[in-house]
Amino acid sequence: MNDFKRMHFDFFHAQVKAQTQEKIFDILADDAAPLCRVETQILRDAFAHRLSERTFGMGDGVSIFDVKSEHVKRPILAMMNFEHEIDFNALDSKPVRIMAAVISPQSDGPLHLQRLASVARLLRCDDLCQALKDARDVDEMRVLFMPSQDWMVAA
Repeated sequence: MNDFKRMHFDFFHAQVKAQTQEKIFDILADDAAPLCRVETQILRDAFAHRLSERTFGMGDGVSIFDVKSEHVKRPILAMMNFEHEIDFNALDSKPVRIMAAVISPQSDGPLHLQRLASVARLLRCDDLCQALKDARDVDEMRVLFMPSQDWMVAA
């Protein structure tokens, strides 16, 4: 069984109306904190620290945010699309419409990198990225990650 068939996103957000990167990460922290078994403010602080260290990778309107923290008790994968493009300080200078988040316990080490690589490989599929940009609600996003989807089967 390949990584993609085991991949599970813990939550989705569709058509997020936030206008700033800061608001996006507030929304992400609010939803991820209980799943990671950490206080929201601690997760926000971990995000802020990570954001101060880097620009965002991928490109063409797609970004992956990853963070490891000693406070995080369980790994989380999240997927969001935005109603409007948001400046994310991306390497290609293009605004972002899709963001995946990979949040892991500090102790996960190589497992965190495996999750990150799996998400990156998946988001290299142009058809999937276009479908994610077009998704109007969480249910449409969730269907895109069912094992029967071509990009999940072929990966």
